[in-house]
Amino acid sequence: MPKPYATKGRRLTDLKTGTLKKAKETRGRKQSESPQIGSLDPDSEESVERQVYGLIKEALMAGLLAPGSAITGRSIANGLGISPTPVRDALKRLEADGVIEGRNKSAYFVNELTREKYIDILNVRSEIECYAAGLAAKAATPEDISYLEQVNAKYVVAKSMTESIRLNYLFHFGIYKLARSAVLLDVISNLWVRIGPSMHLYMQSYKVSDVVNNHSRIVAALKRHDPEAAAAALRKDLNEAIKVIAPRLPTMLAERASAEASRNFAVTGK
Repeated sequence: MPKPYATKGRRLTDLKTGTLKKAKETRGRKQSESPQIGSLDPDSEESVERQVYGLIKEALMAGLLAPGSAITGRSIANGLGISPTPVRDALKRLEADGVIEGRNKSAYFVNELTREKYIDILNVRSEIECYAAGLAAKAATPEDISYLEQVNAKYVVAKSMTESIRLNYLFHFGIYKLARSAVLLDVISNLWVRIGPSMHLYMQSYKVSDVVNNHSRIVAALKRHDPEAAAAALRKDLNEAIKVIAPRLPTMLAERASAEASRNFAVTGK
């Protein structure tokens, strides 16, 4: 049975469903609670900073953080019970990756994609992930198929949008892991970390039956060990995501106009 993408000692099943919670009052000042990103592995050979980076990255891929969500180093450090320093270093790495943006000294925000950037990423994803699906079809075992069917079944009874997004992530990476390529998996994860938060827009207006049917077609192709059919079924799934999400995203022109309006308001107050 394939395991979700994770570094040593860290499994996605440690992640709890949910996004950032409302701020709570602590010693006279508001302090954001930590997003539910899992926990550190004290036995891991990885540094604390690398583990924190991986946990936040995985939460972004799994859609546990919505576009525009605020992330503070102090809230994550408090939630993990560690010093703020490795958390700040991890957040700086994610900012360098273009995934989050620091707008003041203490807070970062999950980037909101423009329509053009989203389509660009999805087009690249389609080529790479369909290739991975073809490789997976050649290697899938009955145990692998059983795992994917179980995830798809859980999707039907998911009780929240966040849980649906997480299960969608588990399903897709259950497939990509079967390609048996660490390089390919790393490339895919670097695309998903940018696209994962936008899944909140997808699940708001997408029928559960449509997702389940698309996933069932992929599983059927894997079961037949048919690389072409597996790639075609996955491409259909991704193309439908573009049709749903892209129209809900701002264009680059609209984003520039909004930024200009914000700057003018800051200068003139009007």
